[in-house]
Amino acid sequence: MLLKKGNTGSAVKRLQTALAKQGLYIYLVDGDFGQKTEDALKAYQQKFNVKPDGILGDYIAGKLGLVLSVPAGAPANTKPVIVLTAGHSLVDPGACNGKFTEAGIVREVRNGVTAILNSRGYKVINDGTGNDNQALSKAAALVKQGKIAIEFHLNAATSKAATGVEALAQSKDKAICQKLCSALSSVLDIPVRGGNGGWKDEGSGQHSKLAYVSAGGIILELFFISNDAELQKYFDRKDQVFTAIADVLSENLT
Repeated sequence: MLLKKGNTGSAVKRLQTALAKQGLYIYLVDGDFGQKTEDALKAYQQKFNVKPDGILGDYIAGKLGLVLSVPAGAPANTKPVIVLTAGHSLVDPGACNGKFTEAGIVREVRNGVTAILNSRGYKVINDGTGNDNQALSKAAALVKQGKIAIEFHLNAATSKAATGVEALAQSKDKAICQKLCSALSSVLDIPVRGGNGGWKDEGSGQHSKLAYVSAGGIILELFFISNDAELQKYFDRKDQVFTAIADVLSENLT
């Protein structure tokens, strides 16, 4: 569920109240999403480096403590545990593009998807909170604690034209890898890599014998950080990226 200018009702009142607590909305809480509410929301979005479009999505809703979309299914206490980890570590930046590092971006993705899933009643286990990012050995040790485990990474190549999304996992996770890749392809308007819906098994070339995959987890290569256009699309649409990943997990785990 999204909230935007022109909406009215109790959900808008909750948004206005949450923005008022942040000191960004100082007007009457009337349940009418007008220009003042939109301006306050844009200011809050900017705090999290989200494109300030004035439209409330699940990621920012989670940051405000609002639950806008709860998928149908089991009660919160019977929902599966999900493990989400960030690639690399505090001492390894991973691939870089100017001042932007793979490690920094994937921490942001981990945190964003976690916030949405938490707002939907899921327990999520991470390899650290905020800017923390534990080493691979600790991340891989978490895999067995969840119904599914995903570690976020970014691809990189010498050619800035290299593009697309892919996922590496054991065959048991082929279907959900394909759904994750399809969702990200749609949001970022980038191709799915390879001829298998983006899925590659753990014996794929340079990706063979990865500890996280061997432990039963998924490595999701979101996009190419070396591709300037793809990197910018991420910055413009990160709220949508977080929501797309959370939606696939919410809809496919029971």
